[in-house]
Amino acid sequence: MNTTPTNQAAPAIAQLCAVTKSFTIDGGHELKVLENIDLAVHEGELLALLGQSGSGKSTILRCLTGLIEPTSGRVLCNGQELHGINRDASVVFQTFALYPWLTVEQNVSVGLMSRRVSRAERDAAVEQAIELIGLGNYHAAYPRELSGGMRQRVGIARALVSQPKLLCLDEAFSALDVLTAENLRQELISLWQGHGVGPRSVFMVTHNIEEAVEMATRIVVLFPNPGRLGLVLENSLPYPRDSRDPEFQRLVRVIHESITTTTLPDLPPETPLPGHPVSRARRRMESIPLVSVGQILGLLSILHDSPEMSNIYDISDEIGKEFGETIALVKAAEILEFIDTPKDAVRFTELGRRFVAADRLGRRAIFAEQVFKLRLFHIIIALLKEYQEVESQRVIKDIASALPYDNPEKIFQTMIAWGRYAGLMDCNANTGMVFVPKEEDQAGEVRA
Repeated sequence: MNTTPTNQAAPAIAQLCAVTKSFTIDGGHELKVLENIDLAVHEGELLALLGQSGSGKSTILRCLTGLIEPTSGRVLCNGQELHGINRDASVVFQTFALYPWLTVEQNVSVGLMSRRVSRAERDAAVEQAIELIGLGNYHAAYPRELSGGMRQRVGIARALVSQPKLLCLDEAFSALDVLTAENLRQELISLWQGHGVGPRSVFMVTHNIEEAVEMATRIVVLFPNPGRLGLVLENSLPYPRDSRDPEFQRLVRVIHESITTTTLPDLPPETPLPGHPVSRARRRMESIPLVSVGQILGLLSILHDSPEMSNIYDISDEIGKEFGETIALVKAAEILEFIDTPKDAVRFTELGRRFVAADRLGRRAIFAEQVFKLRLFHIIIALLKEYQEVESQRVIKDIASALPYDNPEKIFQTMIAWGRYAGLMDCNANTGMVFVPKEEDQAGEVRA
């Protein structure tokens, strides 16, 4: 029974060796998503990969299973270099991804399409998978007749029907309600712990820290921009796990602090000594989080209306966002100098208080002043000083050069949204030209 962290000497069912992955995005720009990833899933373990949205978690899963090839590095399966799909692995995706015109039985049998089995073997395997996941009375039902939890059960049964050595879960519980997700988590743990009826190993991608601590024997935290391995934790808590256990709470706290400290460091970069050059790291232009002005205003409104809510975890629960999204939102307010984030606290700065107390025009003026301080915006501002209008593609190309690990298209769209609210810039969607809005055009409401 798999109840303790795995021995690292056990054979690796799937492994990434110095894997880097880049994608070509709109405009021909190269976006590096992963850099020098060394990660192995060992036999008998339940490994959880945590990280913010966009950090490259799902890309790692797709590389491990052979769904995509790395730009550089090697992918191994049982010690041998993998070419094509890893036939020892099955994947359960976040969306149910069922064929609406097929019954439960037919959807599950899709998991055997790539294998040569007799009709009798197929029927027996499908029957076993359906019974295993608790859908014995629903063979002839169609997806539209099932609840969300039952549809995800069908997805899990389809992944299990081929009896994979490695079961991969890509945010498999995030679309479900709390109770359904909890029940499915416990059932999957039981399947993994079973003798010969479930997968030997499980690799799960999640953004839910408590879910990872509840399920995994080993937890890996992925740091973003580009994705790289950060914290690695062994989890020796016995099953079933109790979220009230002090060790459970300690692990959750360590992971929270790891993600928060990476994204919201308490200390600014060191000031160079007199006569010494500024380091390359300090010169590097800082990106901006991909959040709207409306979201920033909403956060400041919550902090103003509920001054007792000064903890980033409480704020995340209040706004109903995953922790990574909350981190991005808080970081946006911090780089605009409206809040400060010592440790896991979120506090108004004096400027933030003035901003919240100001009228619409006063807020716009303060926001414009803060945006103007951000070096990234000088890319557009400098061009607009020289030309009345600038092609958006030229700006996007400059952003790509300044921020090689970010998506320049999305950064550009966020910059325009912030710049529009500040009255500093706008973009004509029809012509693709960036321009400085006239004063009479700056009286409009916020567009997120």
